[in-house]
Amino acid sequence: MDFDVHSSARLLQSCSTPNSISLGKQIHLRFLKKGVLNWAVTVCNRLLQMYIRCGTAKDAVQLFDEMPQRNTFSWNTMIEGHLKLGEHRKALDLFTIMPDKNEFSWNAVITGFVKLGELGVARGLFDEMPRRNGVVWNSIIHGYAQNGCPREAVRLFKVLSSDPVEESRSDRFVMATLVGACTDLELLHSGKQIHARIIIDNLDFDSVLASSLINFYAKNGDLYSASHVFEKMDELNDFCLSALITGYCNVGRMKDARRVFKMKHNACVVLWNSLIGGHVSNNLEEDAFCLLKEMRRNNVREDHSTLATILSACSCLGLLTSGQQIHGSACKIGVVEDLVVVSALIDMYSKCRSPEDACKLYGELNAHDTILHNTMITAYASCGRVEEAKFIFETMPIKSLVSWNSMIVAYSQNGRPFDALSLFFEMNKLNLKMDEFSLASVISSCSNISAAELGEQVFSKAIVCGLALDQIVSASLVDFYCKCGYVNKGRKLFDEMKKFDEVPWNSMLMGYASNGHGSEALGLFHDMRCAAVTPTEITFTGVLSACDHCGLVDEGRYWFNAMRTDYDINPSIEHYSCMIDLLARAGLLEEAINCVKFMPFKVDESMLLSVLRGCVAHGNKSLGENLAEQIIQLDPKNSSAYVQLCSMFATSEDWDMSARLRKVMRDGQIQKNPGYSWAAG
Repeated sequence: MDFDVHSSARLLQSCSTPNSISLGKQIHLRFLKKGVLNWAVTVCNRLLQMYIRCGTAKDAVQLFDEMPQRNTFSWNTMIEGHLKLGEHRKALDLFTIMPDKNEFSWNAVITGFVKLGELGVARGLFDEMPRRNGVVWNSIIHGYAQNGCPREAVRLFKVLSSDPVEESRSDRFVMATLVGACTDLELLHSGKQIHARIIIDNLDFDSVLASSLINFYAKNGDLYSASHVFEKMDELNDFCLSALITGYCNVGRMKDARRVFKMKHNACVVLWNSLIGGHVSNNLEEDAFCLLKEMRRNNVREDHSTLATILSACSCLGLLTSGQQIHGSACKIGVVEDLVVVSALIDMYSKCRSPEDACKLYGELNAHDTILHNTMITAYASCGRVEEAKFIFETMPIKSLVSWNSMIVAYSQNGRPFDALSLFFEMNKLNLKMDEFSLASVISSCSNISAAELGEQVFSKAIVCGLALDQIVSASLVDFYCKCGYVNKGRKLFDEMKKFDEVPWNSMLMGYASNGHGSEALGLFHDMRCAAVTPTEITFTGVLSACDHCGLVDEGRYWFNAMRTDYDINPSIEHYSCMIDLLARAGLLEEAINCVKFMPFKVDESMLLSVLRGCVAHGNKSLGENLAEQIIQLDPKNSSAYVQLCSMFATSEDWDMSARLRKVMRDGQIQKNPGYSWAAG
């Protein structure tokens, strides 16, 4: 009988698949008939294991309930079985009534609830455990770090480290997890303390721990310490090299990044990606393209990360053709369905002014995620398809803060400020978190409808959120005050805020220019240059507009030319429009016409109207008639050209022509724009 029990127990141990469960059940029945189960705990435990492994929990529970004798192994088998089958509450109930819990019991149930993400239950059990070991230490700390609670992971480690009763503090995996948590939280001091603990406890310095430390120091800007850890390594590791390359790139030390990259012969795609990504993040997109070519020459096959990074470079430079070629490469290597690549492709098409291609690509996809939905909302918004953006937003299963912000911006940028405000109010009603982008977009919507009181209320919300001093919010508020006509309020806020880049300067400068304060705008432009802030296209739009308002022809000419020669900015159609209006107002009509003729843009009726108004003001009848004819050819229903021409004829006392033009307008049902008045005849 002893031989039968032990040999059968060994046989049961091999019954671990659904196909072999019938044999196990036969053995079970044979022992039931012989009554062996009354005393053979070993056989019962093997049967329990078999039922659990084969997924027949019902049989396991029935056997467990019928067992006259149970040992710790029996209880642990059932607890572990329930955990594996996802029956965590049943596992916890069994654990609670278990008479003699051993280390395995505690490990199993705590680790099970950590994996489930129920950190509250896991922490309660952890605190009750009489003698904690490395397994539960590792599990609970890693659980906090992986479930969005890195600060709690670090705090718990500090508490336990200060308790002399605790053991197993020197687990490499725990330390690597804690270093990662400090990296996410940018806790340089805490990370250094953990590094010191690693050295004091003389832990083996494996590649995982080393790369965690290098990544930690690199992301916190301590490149000296990152290099020191790197030099201590016996063998070069791709992850460590990648972390150090990225660290150097993050602070713009591209020569050092390339030096580290060259330490490894036959660099893998991870290292290439780190270097290429570093160049893109440092606005060295053309160098990134050269690196991609070199990578291909070295027969290193690009992956989804490479393509997503290069697509980002295409977006920055507006290189639609290059982006299309990368799209082809994604199809070739089979990553076109990768959501990261797809999001980058849609973003590229949208930013390269080909939103229809972005919409087409989106329509061909089978899988979507929140990031992709957000990108697509922006793409639809950029081509004016707001209703489709709205449909995506409303049908999204999970909405992130970026989703709400993208939809608010979509409304705001497409002339639907009331919809933007309505969405913002909904966010507020749902007590959703708001950031600087939410608030800035809504303030912008308030400025578009001159809703001064509402804008002030949104600013109050910014104060409550602790974002009143945020640069993005402050710059939007400056713009808001200026658009509502409160230029002095805008300037007061501008003087109080910290100015890290050109954005607030541009907001205030455009505010002065659009409210007719040309001298103040030019004075601010002088201050901006003294503050060593580099002007942008928007800056020069404000400057030329200010020159136009003040009639400063020489200064306008100077800055129009300086854009190209001193700042490498090609004038846009807005800059030409300002310059043409400035010249026409000053009576320099031939120069204004030449500016129209030689600009690299299609002639706009508004520009010709600017010159026509100059002709009326300065009595150039022949040129005025010619311009009016051109405007009417471009837009036969353009009432402004007729009104200006009538005014010109009236000024020269050519009443017949003035009357004829009025009749043409009446017969053609051409409505005079509000604000224009007929010259008295």
